[in-house]
Amino acid sequence: MTTTPIEKNKIDNNDLLQMEYFSDLSISKTDIIVIEPNNSLAITIRKFLINIGFENIYVCNEPKEGKQIFVDCIANEISIPIIIDDNLPDQNLKNIVNEILEIQPSAKILIITAKGKTDLQITELLDIGISSIIQKPLDSTELKKALSMAIEEKEKRKDTSIEEKFELISSQCKIISENRIKDMFSASQLEIEKIIRKKKEDRVIRLDKEILEATCNQCESSNIMHSVKCPSCKQTNIKQEILIEHYNCGEVYPRDTDSDICPKCNKHIGLVGRDYRESADYYVCKSCDDKFPRPFFELICLQCGNIFVESTIKWKKDILYLVNN
Repeated sequence: MTTTPIEKNKIDNNDLLQMEYFSDLSISKTDIIVIEPNNSLAITIRKFLINIGFENIYVCNEPKEGKQIFVDCIANEISIPIIIDDNLPDQNLKNIVNEILEIQPSAKILIITAKGKTDLQITELLDIGISSIIQKPLDSTELKKALSMAIEEKEKRKDTSIEEKFELISSQCKIISENRIKDMFSASQLEIEKIIRKKKEDRVIRLDKEILEATCNQCESSNIMHSVKCPSCKQTNIKQEILIEHYNCGEVYPRDTDSDICPKCNKHIGLVGRDYRESADYYVCKSCDDKFPRPFFELICLQCGNIFVESTIKWKKDILYLVNN
């Protein structure tokens, strides 16, 4: 059965009315959700919250559990603030925040972080709609202040304009990537091109060069980070070393000290080039003792959370601009 435009409009309006209702729910000052994977830190936060008057503190290790409790509270006509540590392993914080705000656009979300207020990831979360940040190391006074701002103050943070965001980036970087700007700004291609053109005319930036850049093979974001592991055991306990191959006994070992005695045959290793050779830029795994010239590279997309390997990288052209300081 086909839905008419009028019926569809009624359905959409009902959804908006329901969202408006959820947004108007009064915020509890005795209930709170804490999403914290570190048990020691969770205990500290719980103590702080008890001291400032919270009674029902729901501590969760996983975002999924915290979101379910939040949904249950909304169903019982209680709006409840949420504290989330940004150090969540294998989780995309931006997606978690968006999911909570989809449930209730006026949700009070506070992020625990060691990052500064001007950090690009934090400013992006503030733009999305988090209420406040709580700086590490944790302090009960600062926690109380952040919660008071989130619960009691009704003023909403003004959206940061593209111009302001660009000023922030250019003040922190010497080189700006066009693809990275597109990833960070919720703006159209036309708006991005316009701001770049204006900054070039104002001599804030100047063209450097065109490059081929590694991007996520899932969402094509250039906001990715690298992680290196041992090719054998896939652990991260690796260290770059200079390896010595002693010709007399065939032993290969890292040069940890200035000792000239071979650890296998206990003889003087002799002269380099004649009795032994040195191999620079080698890696040694402290977990399985494997030795290798190149570690296993893993890439993590900070935009969508995708984890992938070098062979599956999606390459995309990018333009770099130098910032005129």
